[in-house]
Amino acid sequence: MLITAMLIAGCSFLDENMNTQYSEEDIFGSEAALEAFVTGCYQSFCISGYYNGNMMEWFAPASAIVHWGITGSSLSDPQKRYTSLLHLTQYARHPYNVQMFKALYTTIYKCNKLIAALPDSPVDEGFKKQIEAEARFLRAECYFHIVRRWGNAPVHLDVPTTIDQTNGRREEFWKIYAIVLEDLDFAEQNGRDYDTQRKIAGTGTGRVCRNAATAVKSLVYLTIGTLLEHSDQNDNFWICPNSEVFEGFGEIGITSAKVAFEKALACAKEVMPETSTVGSPYRLADSYAQLFKWTDPEDFQLRERIFVVPSTSERGVSQLATWTLPSCYNNSADNDSYYGRFRPSRFVFQKWCEAYGGVKGSGNAGNIYIKCGDPRMDASLIYYSYPGQPGVTKYCYPYASAVINGNRWECAPYFKKYYDPKYDATAGYADLYVMRLAEVYLIAAEACANLCNSPYDTYGQEGIGYVNILLERARRSTEDGIPSAEPADWDAATIGTKANLIDKIFWERAFEMLGEQHEYFDTHRMGAKWFAEHVTIPHNAFLCLPQQDDTQSGNPGYRTNYFGQPQFGEGNYYPATQAEVRKGLICAFPNNELVYNSALTLDDQNPSEVFWE
Repeated sequence: MLITAMLIAGCSFLDENMNTQYSEEDIFGSEAALEAFVTGCYQSFCISGYYNGNMMEWFAPASAIVHWGITGSSLSDPQKRYTSLLHLTQYARHPYNVQMFKALYTTIYKCNKLIAALPDSPVDEGFKKQIEAEARFLRAECYFHIVRRWGNAPVHLDVPTTIDQTNGRREEFWKIYAIVLEDLDFAEQNGRDYDTQRKIAGTGTGRVCRNAATAVKSLVYLTIGTLLEHSDQNDNFWICPNSEVFEGFGEIGITSAKVAFEKALACAKEVMPETSTVGSPYRLADSYAQLFKWTDPEDFQLRERIFVVPSTSERGVSQLATWTLPSCYNNSADNDSYYGRFRPSRFVFQKWCEAYGGVKGSGNAGNIYIKCGDPRMDASLIYYSYPGQPGVTKYCYPYASAVINGNRWECAPYFKKYYDPKYDATAGYADLYVMRLAEVYLIAAEACANLCNSPYDTYGQEGIGYVNILLERARRSTEDGIPSAEPADWDAATIGTKANLIDKIFWERAFEMLGEQHEYFDTHRMGAKWFAEHVTIPHNAFLCLPQQDDTQSGNPGYRTNYFGQPQFGEGNYYPATQAEVRKGLICAFPNNELVYNSALTLDDQNPSEVFWE
């Protein structure tokens, strides 16, 4: 993978000119050249194999809380793809497991190339520090993704000059977390401030300032905290003794889950404007719906944006619109093979309605919710009916008076977040929020929930307060501007216990950021026991409800269509025991890397104790 990266990465941001060779001085010899190169480091985040495409269709659905839309025979090995989703993971030869590995290490190579060249660049030292900070932020993002997806993995912090140097053994996961935090510390201390970055890089570019590093650190510490909190035997993906894991994290000052949660909370407080001691440049958007409006220039410049992947039709690689919207939506062109491949699940739709003032249907839909009291749902999702082409009304789950059958187009709601007026069966212009300020409030809330003894104590009340800030914003997000009654503020009396508070925050993260590709990471960091008890077992029970197999006109129901196809094997449900869920907590290590990395063998694959295949 790194050999490929070496061949393609160095000058990819430059126009192709077969008669010109660019020297190191050309590439790194001026401020403008360095800006261009660091912009090129962002490019890998935009490709269809990463955030803007395949991560949606064949990775996020392994969370068990979002739904996939197609398992057609035209795909390579569709049965294996399908069964790996049901096992909450990706198998070793999954084409997009391999593709993601390549995309991540290509970006790491680009960042390393830039960092290695900076000392010899004649550019001002202060400017070079800012560029290095940005490159190290992006490298940290890549390794943070890698360690959460595969656990142990090769680490490269310099530029290989020989083929042997492109090889490497899998480093322990806690060492990778240490590298992530070290890079983020550097970015936090040396990166540009918000206004300077906007002035130099331009608005709406997605490029980050130093405060973004603090925000991401809060999520890294929260992730470490949940891993250590759920470190009981057979509850997480490692097979080494827990003492070795805690000793490894202890080397970077994280001696317990409590310490990690304290660090997560401290970082989050420096990002939230109400609590920052140094001043935060970020602000929540006035309305939740404004986050996904995509009509005016200011929609792409909101101060809620922390790290954003921009999308443009010119790039031609983003699948955010085509893979999330219905076919012919709002008279757009028809292209059936792409639409609706990434959907909200029926399970999460019903869960959201149940949490916040849902309304049930009539007839044989009398047992299901058809509408939610939370205005965020209307801003986020397309459900029940939508305008099609040419000027006809189309329908999808849930019908108001019937339980819809399981055909592909009608089986589930759709996402509306990535629709923009310029969209016409193209990539569209809607951006993807890798991180936005609302998530930081939820990180702070979850850290408090883990630090509290009950929702009534100081930490418990603090955590509830952070959630209520978002709920108040949600109530103001109605189309007519009149605040709704839901989602109502939380209070300790109705929550009752620490465990309930943690559970509610998990689902609030799912509702607030549904479709923003946090789902896989949020479910998998919570440990096998929690994942089974709070997600897979309830989802299986939901699938077994009679209405999930109701039929219309003799067509098979939803459960049969998506979870009962005999060609995909028996018992097509999610793992229901701690041992089974544990085998899906990380992905199989890509087979290509095991074959071609001479420091590894096939025996370096994840062991059977922690992988389903």
